[in-house]
Amino acid sequence: MKSKSKKLLPVSLYGMDGRTHKTMLMFLQGPCKGTAQVVEEKNAEIDIIDADAIKAKDILDHCLARVPLRPVIILSLEELRIENTIYVKKPINTELMLAAFKEAGNWLKNKNKKKTVKPKEVVAPKAEETKSEVVVSKPAPKQKHKVDELSAEKKVFINPQEQKKTQKHKAAMLINEQNFSSFIGIVTGVDFSDPAQWSHANYNPKQYYQGYVQSAVKIAKNKGQILKLKSGWKPLLILPHSNEIWIDADDKQLRAFAGVAVNTGTSGEDMGSMTLSAVNPKKEVFSTELDKFNDINAFLWKLACWTSKGRYPIALDLSVPVFLKQWPNFTRLVVTPHAMRISALLVASPRSIEETIRILKIKPQYVFIFVSAAYATGVLGQAKRQADSMLEAEVPAVKTGKKKGLLNRILKKLRG
Repeated sequence: MKSKSKKLLPVSLYGMDGRTHKTMLMFLQGPCKGTAQVVEEKNAEIDIIDADAIKAKDILDHCLARVPLRPVIILSLEELRIENTIYVKKPINTELMLAAFKEAGNWLKNKNKKKTVKPKEVVAPKAEETKSEVVVSKPAPKQKHKVDELSAEKKVFINPQEQKKTQKHKAAMLINEQNFSSFIGIVTGVDFSDPAQWSHANYNPKQYYQGYVQSAVKIAKNKGQILKLKSGWKPLLILPHSNEIWIDADDKQLRAFAGVAVNTGTSGEDMGSMTLSAVNPKKEVFSTELDKFNDINAFLWKLACWTSKGRYPIALDLSVPVFLKQWPNFTRLVVTPHAMRISALLVASPRSIEETIRILKIKPQYVFIFVSAAYATGVLGQAKRQADSMLEAEVPAVKTGKKKGLLNRILKKLRG
């Protein structure tokens, strides 16, 4: 007697362009074969959303508003913990995608139960085994509404200073074309109206304060440790746990220092004393005034803007397509001219910097400064597409032959 074939989970895909949609189809038909199949929205039982898409929030709200609610799998480069969703970190791999489908399947089997089913945590493989991650966000416990239980002792009071800090971090700065040059600065020696001179309008962040801060932030986040960057200017504290930077300097002072080359040997700044050291919060003495704290991404963004002055990072190629990994959080950032239009174009599909200038018909300085800030905060990459970041490349194991190559034999002799 033949056994019944396994039922495929009907899924629907959202927030994916044509190329990414086809990539996911091949992924489901290949590595995930026999688990799920893509169907129309009305026939689906599971929703899969690319949370890095432009309209991801609207799509997610639409899916979570369904009655009855069905499992929602969200794919994103950044960890998202959203109630009633199953999170899979991009680039995704087969093992974790199958784990997410298994959890969604269990959710479906129990959806008719009277009590709300709380999805179990999907245990992700160890970090050395994969870069992907699956996190299932559990529904929040229901709040009790009895008046007699809301005693004065149970009321929660928000620290006014923390509330002000939140408002400060949400404040953005909008720069229009009229005050762009006066606020950002002027680049001399380059005629931006001549495309032949665009290649000369670059800069190396490592020769400026920006490069030191970016490196220090990366180290602090990797170590999960508070670090102090000391230089010939103002000391800077990196607080990775709260994602903040502390510095006793206002924007005017930072803007002036950002444009000074500090690592060329020609400046008058003594950066030879640039050091990075661990900090004991209990022993460190620093002001707790709100204007000294900055969100890390917002700080790097404006620092890159003021260092760039309308130039682009030397690491980027003007003729190679660039792309946005996600929509920048403009509520916290310095918004340069046409930043929204540039973001919309680069999120929709990869474009070269030169192509972006010609399509939008705007001054190259506006595109250069935007890609500089986006690249500094890690939301912009080059020579990749949405589909390229969706799946994790599976590298086959290399079989070691009996005969060693010439390079191996040379290295062995050198080591000997």
